[in-house]
Amino acid sequence: MHTALGFSCILLVVVGCLLLLRVLNSISPWSQRRLVQSFILAMPLMTLGIGVGGLHHFVAPFCFTDTPLWDLVFGIIFPLCMVIIALGALLMGVLRLILMTRVVMYCRMPAPLSLRTSTEKLAQRLHVRSPRVWLCAYDRPLAFTCGIFRPTILVSTWMLSHLDQQELEAVLTHELEHVARHDYLIIFLATVLRDAFFYLPTSRVAYHLLQHEKELICDELTVRLTRRPLALASALAKVWVHAEETPHMARFGAAQPLAESGNALNTRIERLLAQQTTVHAHQSRTTMCNMSAIAILILFVVQGMNALIVFSLLSCNHLALLGMLF
Repeated sequence: MHTALGFSCILLVVVGCLLLLRVLNSISPWSQRRLVQSFILAMPLMTLGIGVGGLHHFVAPFCFTDTPLWDLVFGIIFPLCMVIIALGALLMGVLRLILMTRVVMYCRMPAPLSLRTSTEKLAQRLHVRSPRVWLCAYDRPLAFTCGIFRPTILVSTWMLSHLDQQELEAVLTHELEHVARHDYLIIFLATVLRDAFFYLPTSRVAYHLLQHEKELICDELTVRLTRRPLALASALAKVWVHAEETPHMARFGAAQPLAESGNALNTRIERLLAQQTTVHAHQSRTTMCNMSAIAILILFVVQGMNALIVFSLLSCNHLALLGMLF
C-alpha cells in the first residue's frame, strides 16, 4: 500500500501536468505561459513531500500496519531515492553557479566606456538596475547574462568588432530583458527541478518550452523598445553564420545565451523578419488565466484526495499525523 501511494502520486502528477500542457496550447500571454510551465516543473514537489511524509508509517507506532516485506522495502527505498536525487540536483545546481562564477571571473576584462554607457542608458529605459558588463577576449560570438544577486552581462570581443551600433544595442537590450524578467534565477530553479525529476517526461517538456520561450519574449520586448526588428535579426544572423552551436561556456550555470542553435534560432529570425512580435498582445488574458487556475485547483484536489484515501486505507490516525506536522 505504501508503494501504491508513491506510484499513484507520480501517476497523478504526470496526468495532471499533461493536462496542463494541453491547456498551455490555448494560452497566449507569455507571463501566464511561464507561470504554467513553472508550475508543471514544481508540481512533482508535492509527490516528494507525500513520499517523505509516508516514511512516518515505519517509525510511528500509531501508523504501524501489517504489510508485506516487499511493500515495506519499496515504501522506504522509493521516497529515499527521490530525496537523494533531489538533493543531488540541488548540489549540481550549486556547482554550476560556482563554476559559472569562476569562469566569468577568469575570462572577464573591463568593458569599454561606450559599452557601459549604452548599457546604463538602456537599463534606465527599462527601469532595471544596471548590471555589470564585462568583456571577454573570445574570437567567436558570445553574449549571455548570468548572476542571481548581481546580474552580469558578458560580451565577447567578436561582438564588438562584427556588429554595428544598432545591432549591438539590440543585443544589449535583449540581455537586459533577461535581467528585467529575472530569467537567470528562474532558469536556475527550473534546471534544478528538471534534474530532480528527470524521470518525468513532463518536466523535460516544460523545461524545454521555458528555455525556448524566454528567448522569444525577450526578442519581442527588445523590438518594442528599439523599434528595429531588423537590427536584432541581423545580429542573430551574423551569430548563426559564425557559431553553429552555443558556446560551452554559456551553458555553465544555465546562463542566458543570446543565440540557440538549429531550428530555434531560425524560428527567431523568421519571427523578427515577419515582424510578428506583437501578435500575443491582443489575446484575452482573463479567460486563459481562469483555465489555468481551474486546472491547477483540480490537480491539487485530486492529489489531496489520493493521499487521503491511501492514508485511510493504511488506518492512520490523522489527528496524530497533523500533530506531527504542526
